[in-house]
Amino acid sequence: MKGLDPETWLKPVKAGKSPVAAVVAHLLFWDRFSLEKRFPFFKEDSELESFPEFQHVNDSAAEYAQKHAQIEIIEELIEVRKQFLRILKGMTEENLDTAFTIGNTALTIRDYFADFIEHDIHHKKQINQAAGIRV
Repeated sequence: MKGLDPETWLKPVKAGKSPVAAVVAHLLFWDRFSLEKRFPFFKEDSELESFPEFQHVNDSAAEYAQKHAQIEIIEELIEVRKQFLRILKGMTEENLDTAFTIGNTALTIRDYFADFIEHDIHHKKQINQAAGIRV
């Protein structure tokens, strides 16, 4: 993403959709949310509150993307992801099977990260499409 030209960075991922910049900021905002409001509370049988209003978080991310430089947003995302990796490296297989609920949804830490990966893949496809990258 660091190599994307400014035109592509500001290009909508699809007609009528957010620009690449807002999608990357969206990833950053949801990653921060997970780091601050989810990971510290992943305990067996814990009951976590439902997710915040998605559109509010996404709108905040889009606004952030308009006010911050491409490299700054990307570097912030990389730093958060490094923290994720440190957390994951410190987990055992047993830790990954820790069960909890978010709202009415039962999950394990493994499930949470699987959803995260699917979310990333979805947005990576959007970004690649906007950038004209075929994989």
